Amino acid sequence: AAGRESSMCGNGGRCIVAFAKFLGVISNKTLFTAIDGRHEAIVRDGHIALKMTDVERVKETELAVFLNTGSPHHIVFTEDVEGLDLKKIGAEIRYSDTYRDIGGANVNFVEPSISGYKVRTYERGVEDETLSCGTGVTAVAIAAYYTGRISKPAVKLFTPGGELSVSFKQDGAGFSDIWLEGPAEQVFKGEIPC
Repeated sequence: AAGRESSMCGNGGRCIVAFAKFLGVISNKTLFTAIDGRHEAIVRDGHIALKMTDVERVKETELAVFLNTGSPHHIVFTEDVEGLDLKKIGAEIRYSDTYRDIGGANVNFVEPSISGYKVRTYERGVEDETLSCGTGVTAVAIAAYYTGRISKPAVKLFTPGGELSVSFKQDGAGFSDIWLEGPAEQVFKGEIPC
């Protein structure tokens, strides 16, 4: 919406893989190149697993965690994601001087749940809440592990748009073998007469 070149879209990558499978262009595995590099994807049981770019470093401050998972993400752990004025607070952080040089950051608000984390995301370019952000939940999973909130390198994440899971391996100060997985359902079909 902002008119600039986009950064990586994790859920968009999963959806394009599902669409390629629907068209018969791929079988159950594929490779594609996105703005942040090469990605591997696997189709299994209606879910798409997408290998994300490696994360070289994570920056933790007293109030937040920052990392780039193909898109830059600022993560705030809180106790009430539903009660937040997400658009107001997200925009303040996104446009802050901290992220001016990189064109802003996506802002994720995260609350622990019984079986994972609830996540709401203010997405740059959209300039409002997005119902599910794949690079965002990937960043949240790594941030939760990095800060000691989870002990296993795998977690379920719940967004207003649905449930996703992320797994990864710690690689020194960074993270590798990062997989974002969830459903990708076709919601409409159309024909363009020529």
